[in-house]
Amino acid sequence: MELQANRLTIIPLNLKQFKLLLEGTDKMEEALNLAHSHESLDAHTYEAMFGLYKLATAHKEDYYWFTNWQIILKSQNISIGSACFMGCPNENGEVELGYGINEAFRCNGYMTEAVDAMCQWALAQPNVSCVIAETDKDNTASHRVLQKCGFTKYKETEEGYFWHMIEEIHK
Repeated sequence: MELQANRLTIIPLNLKQFKLLLEGTDKMEEALNLAHSHESLDAHTYEAMFGLYKLATAHKEDYYWFTNWQIILKSQNISIGSACFMGCPNENGEVELGYGINEAFRCNGYMTEAVDAMCQWALAQPNVSCVIAETDKDNTASHRVLQKCGFTKYKETEEGYFWHMIEEIHK
């Protein structure tokens, strides 16, 4: 399975590809026949991805909710970022989305395109009625991405904002 957006292909990594990502971004790119991005996972991202990988292997039937989704720029056949859900929908039908884009590809609308495609996919799944996201207060670029995709801010903490996109609003 893969999602298609105007300029992007978004691929949920299978468990083998996800493991390769943890072994080195270049290994995962080779397995997907992508151009090399020369990117690597920083320690914080690696730790988060390793945790998701363990959950994905424990929930093989639902791994889409735990795997890393690579964002591929069609015109260059290169991975420009990734996104992931933070687990299966909860009892309220909420699923959390996290995302990041390589610095060289920021400010081009790619992440807005990717987030929108992933939200459309998520909201079409059974038991999903809302996609949520959390941002740091000072991450105005991420705030703009979520606003352009139809998210609204619903909660504020000392560190950040919580956003949601409700199924009825997106349709």
